[in-house]
Amino acid sequence: MNAARALVAEIGAEDTRRLAAQFARAEPWSHVVIDDLLTDAGRQALRDFPSPEWPTWKAFADHHQKGKHVCPDVSAMPRAFADLIHQCGEPRFLAFLEAVTGIRGLLTDPYLDGGGLHASGPGGVLTPHTDFHLYPRLNLYRALNLLIYLNDDWTAADGGCLGLYRKGESAPAATILPAFGRAVLFRTDDHSVHGFTTPVAAGKWRKSVALYYYTARDGAAFAGDTSTHWKAIVPGMRGRLFDGLIFTSRAFSKLAHLVDPNSRQNTRERLS
Repeated sequence: MNAARALVAEIGAEDTRRLAAQFARAEPWSHVVIDDLLTDAGRQALRDFPSPEWPTWKAFADHHQKGKHVCPDVSAMPRAFADLIHQCGEPRFLAFLEAVTGIRGLLTDPYLDGGGLHASGPGGVLTPHTDFHLYPRLNLYRALNLLIYLNDDWTAADGGCLGLYRKGESAPAATILPAFGRAVLFRTDDHSVHGFTTPVAAGKWRKSVALYYYTARDGAAFAGDTSTHWKAIVPGMRGRLFDGLIFTSRAFSKLAHLVDPNSRQNTRERLS
């Protein structure tokens, strides 16, 4: 890698062990905040984030993702962001993620399905949810989320702070300010409820890069299905019907996982 454009910092063995310890004991579930992930060159280059008027944005207007904009197309991004995504998928970075989380065999998604550049404008919210786990496009299982925030001079009054929730609770057990250069790495499964409910303030543009990492083999515990599971019901009859159908679908997915002969747990039982 050309050091002149290295955007991701080299993190030494001692700091990696420290982050691994924090990840393992974090509440309400495994996560770690990394404030030194970007190099100085990265901090300068990544300030050139696309404006709200950028024509490549795909905008969401639904109840759960009000004000959200995404771009998964690396070829359309400013060069620095394409470089950042590439560097976060290199073998040495995957080895770092594996050392911190203990999850082996991590893989990246070249399509950035659901990931890439994210931004939320004034009034934007993200309803607490758990993410999709099964990824049929590549027949993989989602294991980790990495969120890199790019918001200058951000305070809690600007809204958009990431909340981490215990399953079934309405108040976050941990809150993370999306400050510039801060990264949040967390295990994504059936328990990792996250989102932000305080709307982004007027005149603000909440910016981030979202990257998801996968494994080729599922874990023993049920971690989700192909759907995002929102923890708030959409108002109205149609919303209640949708939530009821998703709940039913998820129940069948969990049952299928329990009886799947190829799951780790059932494989161990057959061999014992």
